[in-house]
Amino acid sequence: MPVYRFRVDYLTRYSEYNPLLLFAQKYEFSSGESSPLRRCYANAIILIESGKGKLRLDDDLHELRAGSMIYISAGQLHQWFADQKDPMTHRCAYFDWKYVERKTFKYQRDYFVGPYKFNPELTAALPQLELRHIVKVNNIPLWISYFNALTPPPEMLADRNPWGQLKYNGAFQIFLEQYLSIAMNAEAVFDLRIKKILDQISQSSWLESKENLYEWAKQLGLGKSRFHELFKKDTGYTPNQYLMHLKFHAIQEDLSSTNLSITKISRKYGYATIHNFSKAFKLKTGMTPSEYRFKHRSP
Repeated sequence: MPVYRFRVDYLTRYSEYNPLLLFAQKYEFSSGESSPLRRCYANAIILIESGKGKLRLDDDLHELRAGSMIYISAGQLHQWFADQKDPMTHRCAYFDWKYVERKTFKYQRDYFVGPYKFNPELTAALPQLELRHIVKVNNIPLWISYFNALTPPPEMLADRNPWGQLKYNGAFQIFLEQYLSIAMNAEAVFDLRIKKILDQISQSSWLESKENLYEWAKQLGLGKSRFHELFKKDTGYTPNQYLMHLKFHAIQEDLSSTNLSITKISRKYGYATIHNFSKAFKLKTGMTPSEYRFKHRSP
């Protein structure tokens, strides 16, 4: 998972694989950090994964906490302010609603301009949708899984075959569909039983969730087929796909943020051998566990 910092520039590499998804990332604010007052040529969907802060959106100032989901339309005036004691971490996706040719744009900085330098001819109009700019999501791990699917290391995408790239583009479509279902003015209807199961998953370890998932569904009166149907409808994933996303996110966190040996991490997530673990991890991320730890280890 690439982590980004302000005042460092990055290539817009995801657009090579999906012309509508321009860049997606995890962004960690430092204590008290603020962005310039600016406009962006792309639309943005941003999840506050953790921490607190404020957002100036046009003439309004909004308080933000973990679970806040923000939509900033192209050209909208905005400015971020991170909390001093508990600064925000963002998951971000910047995209166009339809293809826009910007021949001179190469870096992320090219998409951001000051309040009075914006050229509306370089944006795509918002479809006929009424979206709430700020909504609250309850299941942060579910939304992190959507963002994770959009942010593999770009070098991994370069090695994918056409089927792999289609799956990547499909992940973007699922992400937009799930976002629109909560951001449109009409309230989305979700099955409360699935919400309860998602809450139980978020409060349990991956192994506990794997072992108890169908028992939880049964306790709520859901047979296996009906459970699968409702889970896929409400999340865009099958139960197994969702647990696999959570599993590899947890593995990545252990590799980058703990001192556990790769052998212990392998055993923790149920792999019989290091070989099987390394093979599965590389298939998912494009790197071996050792390579991932070296590249993403927290200082």
